[in-house]
Amino acid sequence: MTRRLWLAPVLDLACITTFILVGAGRHNIDEGVDWFFEVLWPQVVGWYAVALIVRLYAAADRIWLRAAVTLAGATVIMIPLRALVLDRPAVSIFTVVWVAWMVLTTFGWRLVAWLVGERQRRRTATV
Repeated sequence: MTRRLWLAPVLDLACITTFILVGAGRHNIDEGVDWFFEVLWPQVVGWYAVALIVRLYAAADRIWLRAAVTLAGATVIMIPLRALVLDRPAVSIFTVVWVAWMVLTTFGWRLVAWLVGERQRRRTATV
């Protein structure tokens, strides 16, 4: 349980960070560290604010629902923050790409972790 308390938020941050880095690479953006943090903070604020409210990292039940609510709430918070900070349109394909990326990565690592845990539980039960 202790490892989960710090590992899950770190893995989610890795998902957000890779989203920005992959996007920067695909769009040939090379504006430095200032740009990276300018793009990063609205996403981080949105994600972790909602994650704290729904207890994504503290509760062990309804993890898929908590992750889905975190993603939905983070998107609602992040989009206007991003529009204000980066002077970008609030409604764009960015939102679709963000949601798709976060579903694939944040739900993906959770699915892998769950499958590994299930496999270990089965091994323990058969021994």
